Amino acid sequence: MSLFYLLIMRLKVSLFLAAFGFSASAFSYVEMTRVDAKVFIADPETDFSKIQVKNEALKAKMVEFLFNNDMLDHIGTKAYDPSALFVNYYKQFASLYQLIDLNNDQIPELIFNGYGSEEREKEQLLIFTTVKGEVIPVYNEMGYLMAYKIHPNTKEVLLYHHQYPCCENASHNLNRLRMVKNKITMIKRYFLGRDTNMKGKFFPEKSTFSGKFRKTTEKTTLRWSPDEINQAAWPRRSEKNIIANYPDSTVYSVLAEKGKWRFVIVHGAPVEEENRVINPVNFSNTWIYGWIKD
Repeated sequence: MSLFYLLIMRLKVSLFLAAFGFSASAFSYVEMTRVDAKVFIADPETDFSKIQVKNEALKAKMVEFLFNNDMLDHIGTKAYDPSALFVNYYKQFASLYQLIDLNNDQIPELIFNGYGSEEREKEQLLIFTTVKGEVIPVYNEMGYLMAYKIHPNTKEVLLYHHQYPCCENASHNLNRLRMVKNKITMIKRYFLGRDTNMKGKFFPEKSTFSGKFRKTTEKTTLRWSPDEINQAAWPRRSEKNIIANYPDSTVYSVLAEKGKWRFVIVHGAPVEEENRVINPVNFSNTWIYGWIKD
């Protein structure tokens, strides 16, 4: 499929939407794409240049392999135009690639993070590793690399990937990524927040990570802001700013305090009940950030 054909189809879609009073951005805008890593992660590192493997020849060779084997779907690749040239693609996207040795095996992984299309709506995170001399994909999600940490014992690099919300959503996924046996393993965390159409001050100015755990002594309500909002908290979604309820004896950690409110990360599973904000069934193994009241 040629680039010219794709551009024509995109123009037709835009004209169709305009005819009915819509714009393309109305369907695919993003919210709150950047948050302070220190609020969610203990002692995060954010300067990725400190862990990059400086080998431009190897980086170019790995990207060219992916390009020639039609394993990339960015603008300027063969997925858009079969006659596309690597030299043109690499000139545009080389700065978005980096080499990082995630599992400390002296063979660096190739990581792409940035906008892969002209619309610049959502960033893409791609991770590739090398198995028996061949570059293979191991991770492909939207979002950006928020931070990293070095494992104190194994010296592995642990990545923190922030998946920010799109459109009418408010869900943020914060995934801790680790390379194990040529596969990415993931620990999931979750929080809520939007720049628009959602009431509340979502996060504290800073967090303190004490490493101490507490337990709820009764059924406890987790909210996305340190107040009780009971009307139009999130129009068309929820009247109240409640994320979920948790049963007695649920484990959590306190990260910050504001009057009678505590900003926490909850380690247990929420009560499985009707919920207009999240589906509790999907959060049995996902830690959630939010506010509880003493």
